[in-house]
Amino acid sequence: MIRKLLTASLLLLSCVVINAQMKHEYVPDSLCQGFQKTTLNMGRDYNGQVVATLVRKLVPDTNARKAVLYIHGFNDYFFQTEMADQYIKHGYNFYALDLRKNGRSILPGQVRGDVRNLVEYYNEIDEALNIIRAEKDTFVVLNGHSMGGLIAALYAEDRIGKEKFDVVFLNSPFFAWNMSPILRATILQVAAKEGESRPEGTRKSPGLGLYGESLHKNFRGEWNYSLALKPLMAPDITYGWIHAVNEGIKRVQAGLHIAKPVLVMHSDRSINPKKWTDDLFNADAVLNVEDIHKYARTISTNVKIIGITGGMHDLVLSRKPVRDQVYGLLFDYLATLEPKK
Repeated sequence: MIRKLLTASLLLLSCVVINAQMKHEYVPDSLCQGFQKTTLNMGRDYNGQVVATLVRKLVPDTNARKAVLYIHGFNDYFFQTEMADQYIKHGYNFYALDLRKNGRSILPGQVRGDVRNLVEYYNEIDEALNIIRAEKDTFVVLNGHSMGGLIAALYAEDRIGKEKFDVVFLNSPFFAWNMSPILRATILQVAAKEGESRPEGTRKSPGLGLYGESLHKNFRGEWNYSLALKPLMAPDITYGWIHAVNEGIKRVQAGLHIAKPVLVMHSDRSINPKKWTDDLFNADAVLNVEDIHKYARTISTNVKIIGITGGMHDLVLSRKPVRDQVYGLLFDYLATLEPKK
């Protein structure tokens, strides 16, 4: 009798523990008004404790069953509230991840963005998608920008047959290093190799200050975001980060086989200015769009690629007529895939 009571008590306790682990408490997000956030405990890695942050804003209609999970890029975090409101306007519950060691998820003593293998991010993507499905969403878009687009593409490949998403949308994905063939073959390879033996070492990041100026309202842009979480000049990068990204890019360039439908958008042209020009408002100043287009064709047999005239690197931060076009094309595409009511 005692043994039966003890067994029943243990089973009850295990159920309580499991339910506690599955439950995520949301609190108001201090960075984006009207949004909520919850912290995802990702355990420990080579730097110690790591967390990710899931931000959400839901459609007022509680019967909404569509959702999107957004993954930010390098030196970035979620702040694009207009994008979120566009998704919500079209009936999508909006979720965004601040990946470990980025944005809301940076813990004291951590190197911003440090990663040794892009697979490390899969744990928080898995958990976020599990939460989204548990919150009753049945049609899910996986949306990644720049480095987040690279991560999303690799994740979609490695989850074939186990997908908890239905379509992939990549906004200017980071499919190639934007440097000369000589630098790619020499300095890049040396730095990537260094990432195997000395991943914690750092080197100066390529300057993205002009791109930052084109975005933030304190300079020449129209957007307000935290310069502490998304500095004007990109922070130093670790050799481990270089190695991880380089390995991910090599996988993409060798070809992927993503099973779900994929939409890729990018600007129609790139620029590489050395000083300020208003052309920064009308082109990609971070990546080479010809590389994006070239490798996007190799990631799936069901991929649609659209070049956006006048688009900036983050297309949804382009000038209003351009981003309105981006949203129109995006939601027209998704409408062809959404389950019929």
